[in-house]
Amino acid sequence: MKGSFSFIVRDENLDFDDISEKLSIAATSIIKKGQYIRKGGETQAPYDIWRLEVTISEQTEPEDALEYLLNKLSPNFEKINELIGVYKEVIINCYLRSDYGQMGFKLSNEMMKKIALLGVELDIHILSFGGVEN
Repeated sequence: MKGSFSFIVRDENLDFDDISEKLSIAATSIIKKGQYIRKGGETQAPYDIWRLEVTISEQTEPEDALEYLLNKLSPNFEKINELIGVYKEVIINCYLRSDYGQMGFKLSNEMMKKIALLGVELDIHILSFGGVEN
């Protein structure tokens, strides 16, 4: 299983520096509205996006990646709550990809409490490439 957890702030017009300063965290990526976001230059970003991403890999379990992200964000829960009041979307996205159909991860009580404290939604996106034969 591969993928990522991303804390995302999205809106028509973001103040990227203000977000980074408020959270005392540098974004792993910034996308500006109108910027081409797909290879070949066919799709443009409809919004500005400030993203803090933690990768899930063969060496990093989903639970570990989410725990790392939540620990990084939790000290700033009040600032994140402020961002929720200002911007269109403040969310944690989970993207899971697998060559096989079966996958999953566990959300501990502590993780759920941290997500609730942050006041953000958790969206989970799962993509399987259907490699299971039986």
